[in-house]
Amino acid sequence: MSGNTSEHDKTLEVIELRMKEYDSLRSEVVQRIGARQQLAGYAGAATAIAATLGSGLGLWRILVVGLVLFIAYLYLRDSNDGIQRLGTHLRAIENDVNDLARSVYGRDVLSWESGRQVQRNGEKKLWKAIGRFGGWHHDDPRVRMPAPREESED
Repeated sequence: MSGNTSEHDKTLEVIELRMKEYDSLRSEVVQRIGARQQLAGYAGAATAIAATLGSGLGLWRILVVGLVLFIAYLYLRDSNDGIQRLGTHLRAIENDVNDLARSVYGRDVLSWESGRQVQRNGEKKLWKAIGRFGGWHHDDPRVRMPAPREESED
């Protein structure tokens, strides 16, 4: 029975460690979303200022506005891609924790990221195309999860 309890304790420790990783990645997603929103606000303000400053709308203002919007788009797309990569890793952690939780608690304990990806995959083709352009929709995981390391026998 002590062997069983020891295995049970090890499983609980692994779940706790994976949940710490899960929490830190979710925190990073929230931080990236906040940074993305701030940049969108700054880009909007810079665009409005450049477009309305002065009496005439010269060519240089159009170029400045276009450049600001292009740089903002590139940043937002990269940020969205990063969030998608984190989501792929979060789904892998969810699967791992849920496998362990079923053996300990008899049920899944995490579902947000996996459920959200199912919703994304179920969206209409137009929204998927817009999402791909903006970097916030990927059908296929772009990140290949590394295989767990095997314990070496010394």
